[in-house]
Amino acid sequence: MDDPRTLNKIIHFRPSCNYLNINELACLWEMKIGKTLPRVTITEHDLLAVATENCIPQSIVASFTHDIFIKGCQVDFKIDGPNEVEVTALYPEETFKTIDECFDEFVIAGVQDYNVVAADNDDGGKKNQFATTKSNPTCVSSAA
Repeated sequence: MDDPRTLNKIIHFRPSCNYLNINELACLWEMKIGKTLPRVTITEHDLLAVATENCIPQSIVASFTHDIFIKGCQVDFKIDGPNEVEVTALYPEETFKTIDECFDEFVIAGVQDYNVVAADNDDGGKKNQFATTKSNPTCVSSAA
């Protein structure tokens, strides 16, 4: 970059239009491909239990999964240090590509031709019901 405002700075790329949780991402992708994806619910308690078992690699994966998806370590922090700046603050006139637009590119590239098969659960005939560890899931889908 040839912008002196970025010299010796940590540049964060977090446009607000792309702040999506995993449920929102899954629902958006399902709308793009016209199919329902299989989902599995894992509680925070279950993740922490696996993480404390000290069984490599499952414990490491569970720890990272908890930190990223439950605690939100990758997005739930302030950008306020003297050497940190968010890209939309530097370039407010720029329009950034949304996740929705990126997914469109994948679909156009032929992803809709892949056969995504939704698996049946043994949950009383409902298919692919998804609930997050948070109390308000973004998307709950079931077969008609």
